Amino acid sequence: MSMKILLINSPVRLDAKPNCIPCGLAAVASTLRIAGFEVEIFDINALRPSKKQILETLEGKSWHLVGLSGLITTYHFQRWLIPELKRINPDAPVVSGGGLATTSSDLLFGRTPLDIAVLGEGEETMLQICRALEEGGDLRRIAGIRFRDGEWITTNPKRKNIPDLDRVPFPAWDLLPMEIYLRNPIWGDVAGNSSGFRKGVKVTKSMNIISSRGCPFSCNYCYHLFGRSSYRFRSAQNVVDEIEKLVDGYGTDFIGFVDDNMMASETRLMEFCNLMEKKRFPLTWGCHGRVTSAKPDTLQRMADVGCVWIGYGIESGSKEILDAMNKKASVREAKAAIENTRKAGIYPNTTFIFGYPGESLRTIQDTIDFKKEMDIECGSFFATPYPGTPLYEKARAQIRNEESFIGSLGNATEFTINMTSFSDEELFRLKRAADENRDVMEVAHRELRVASG
Repeated sequence: MSMKILLINSPVRLDAKPNCIPCGLAAVASTLRIAGFEVEIFDINALRPSKKQILETLEGKSWHLVGLSGLITTYHFQRWLIPELKRINPDAPVVSGGGLATTSSDLLFGRTPLDIAVLGEGEETMLQICRALEEGGDLRRIAGIRFRDGEWITTNPKRKNIPDLDRVPFPAWDLLPMEIYLRNPIWGDVAGNSSGFRKGVKVTKSMNIISSRGCPFSCNYCYHLFGRSSYRFRSAQNVVDEIEKLVDGYGTDFIGFVDDNMMASETRLMEFCNLMEKKRFPLTWGCHGRVTSAKPDTLQRMADVGCVWIGYGIESGSKEILDAMNKKASVREAKAAIENTRKAGIYPNTTFIFGYPGESLRTIQDTIDFKKEMDIECGSFFATPYPGTPLYEKARAQIRNEESFIGSLGNATEFTINMTSFSDEELFRLKRAADENRDVMEVAHRELRVASG
């Protein structure tokens, strides 16, 4: 009888519909299934059951090992669920992987009966864990994990990243509630109301793909699960093969590439565009890129083969703040990228970060002026120090209780910590003004007069 593995996708961004399949967890499922294990995925993020329903579902299942995956923002959920998993099935090891386990396994081991933490990429590591447990092997010989060893937590050597991502199998789509993800595109809405896409673009069945891992840049606020400066990409042919399976098997008509930076390799990007031109899939697609890669010829080629959306992390209109972020991109390059993307007929989605260390009235006004000049109306994310980033190390002195702070982390739309010289009240007022593109100098002077009576 083969070993039964239950994989659980933790819930995230509950204020939005589930719109991004758990690519990593589903790739782990494929890897284990190919090796002969019996695998099931309980996709809590897609199904959104109550805690009572979660427990009722789990009590009706059986497994020899259970694995959870989740971002750092799933800490409270995993702290609740892991003890319940041990209560329901005391003899089955509990494994946690993903961003939370990689950066904050001390918390999980200290606050829950977690057995094993997977650090970094999980496909090969999980396969070795399952084989060792099935065959009575030694966990000490598996790189990239920490595990409970009696009263101690043993930390094994780091695992090297998978050099050839084409070796990683496609996600086990059949183990996921695909109909939920297909009808909830990550950008825009279905039924022809795709906000931001160029006129005439309709999305009815959307799916996400990760075509690369990591990023060749090192912005101080950005977390890299696979290690900083560890950028690897799948071959263009491998990516197009996955698209073909999604089109043929699920009728997908929009692909959202959720890589940190799909445009990092211009050579691979052009190979991809050439293959897409030959295939002529009936779909459109979008991706994330950097303003430094937004060359007119590149953008036009992308548009020719169906690209309708590119997300740029502009973050600030101030050179001072961009330098503090280690962004390695200029305000001039950001403006050119937006202009060139629009000229190519692609919608440039932009994000901004508010309240980064060093933020001042002048830097805020620089960003507002940038948005006005480029005709951009959008809000901004609060500067948020996530564990594993240089920004977190900078903010560590302000964090009195690590567990409380990690438990408060969301998707950066919520305020967690003030790293500026403004008071919290001033910061909130200035953010509201900045998000509305109002002149913050006037706001500051007016509120100063009100405050002084």
